Amino acid sequence: MKYQIDVSEKINVKNNDYYIRIRTKDENNPVVLFLHGGCGAADRPFIMKWNSQLADVATLVCWDQRGAGIAYNSKTAKYEVLTKELYVDDLNNVIQYLKERFHKDKIILVGHSFGSELGVWYVQKHPENVESYVGIGQVVDAVKNEQMSFDYTLREAKRKNDKKAIKVLLEIGPPINGFYKDDKMLVQRNYLNKFGGILYGKYGNSIINTLPKIPCMFKEYSLMTMLNYVKANVYCLLQPIGQEKVDFFKDVKSLDVPVYLFMGKFDYNTVHDLAKEWLDGLNVPYKKFISFDKSGHTPQWEESEKFNLIFAKEVLKAELKF
Repeated sequence: MKYQIDVSEKINVKNNDYYIRIRTKDENNPVVLFLHGGCGAADRPFIMKWNSQLADVATLVCWDQRGAGIAYNSKTAKYEVLTKELYVDDLNNVIQYLKERFHKDKIILVGHSFGSELGVWYVQKHPENVESYVGIGQVVDAVKNEQMSFDYTLREAKRKNDKKAIKVLLEIGPPINGFYKDDKMLVQRNYLNKFGGILYGKYGNSIINTLPKIPCMFKEYSLMTMLNYVKANVYCLLQPIGQEKVDFFKDVKSLDVPVYLFMGKFDYNTVHDLAKEWLDGLNVPYKKFISFDKSGHTPQWEESEKFNLIFAKEVLKAELKF
């Protein structure tokens, strides 16, 4: 496949280094910036593998946020404090760079999971830079979400009579104000994935089959980045940015840009029904909720072809040709 631009770059804006990945067949296309989840779970390998169809009609940009992926640095991690304000400022620097480079007044912002928190924070502060906002696995009410996620996981463990899972989950206990005892969220998430609440169907229920697979990552990341990937995830989660517990029902009742939510029906990592309830009550110029019936937390990869087609049609007002 021949692209006009297909690069991995380090850019510097206001004395800050940022690591971005760009792919497009035409640099005049609308710019779409993806904000990954985690926080700390950089996703450029997966965007490039499963969503490159969109490079026909958009300029795809992935950004490894501070402390994640290529941007993880074990030396600076010893003293750097990652905050909401720092991430929003970083995002603004990246967006200003993209606007200038591609001669755009506005860009399309796509946030997945934690990236959907960052995306909403940014749209609140800088709507003038955003053509539209797309949330995937949208975080809405972190405290209520965690309780619903835990309840689902324990319910499924009991339904499947998984005695080990029941024992571990009861030892952890339900989250209090969105936090698990002894920072055991990743333990709960491992069982949630086992029971199909993160990755659904053929991709769920097994570590071996968990999507995305490691070979996909090696196409974009070095061995050192791969070795640091989990370390970066944990590092970011334990930082102030990873401890943020949003309540958009209370704090975000309106946004000044069109909003699209793409949600997997079986998502209990960021609960499908909570996202729909929030969007239903949100005051925006335009809104649309798109549900994926064979997906969990990652419809953009679990049902990638459907996602790409709908994204092109609804958000980009373009048609993909196969």
